[in-house]
Amino acid sequence: MSPLLFKDIELLAEITEIKRIYSVIENSLMKSNPACLVVTSGAPEEGKTTMVAALAAIAARQSDKRVLAVDFHWHAPALHSWFGLEPTFDIDDLRREKPVVDMAQSSGLNNLDILTARQSTQDEVEWNGAAPALGTDIMRKAREAYDFVVVDTSSIFPTNRRMMDPVAISKAADGVALVVLANVTPRQPLKRSRMFLETAGANVLGVIVNQWKNPLF
Repeated sequence: MSPLLFKDIELLAEITEIKRIYSVIENSLMKSNPACLVVTSGAPEEGKTTMVAALAAIAARQSDKRVLAVDFHWHAPALHSWFGLEPTFDIDDLRREKPVVDMAQSSGLNNLDILTARQSTQDEVEWNGAAPALGTDIMRKAREAYDFVVVDTSSIFPTNRRMMDPVAISKAADGVALVVLANVTPRQPLKRSRMFLETAGANVLGVIVNQWKNPLF
């Protein structure tokens, strides 16, 4: 894709390359209803959140499906900013069995809701050991309420104790897309990331090359 110079999600959803990417993903997941897609990368700053926002917007606009975008990039959340929202997710609401639809916020676009990152990053030790189970529980409940769920995660490398492990989360999804930054991302982290995901049992759909330019033009 070409570099993105705007923050208008509706314009973002009109980019032809992203529409094509969504079409491929949709065809790959067509047997899954509801479907859940995880978007991750081998290294930070690859454009994962941009891709999640765009794919969620396109999915909501091109069908009558209810779509939820989930931010599991808890130690450096950004998905909410695309939609002018504030992080409001409260883990205690989940423990109290509050429905996901009541914890999510409207994106401002028809058929698209956002489950932001949690409000606070305190008490890391308390939730860290239970994070994978917590994440898969959220995804399970999200799929009970929505037709298509797309999840923004941390990059696989480098790992840190504050992140929601993207490999563990990916195992609970129907498919995983790896985002790489053209001419920037080293091949080794990408290869290692794919190996980690496939070894864990995740269904890797493919690689999205961000900011790629055709050398023939």
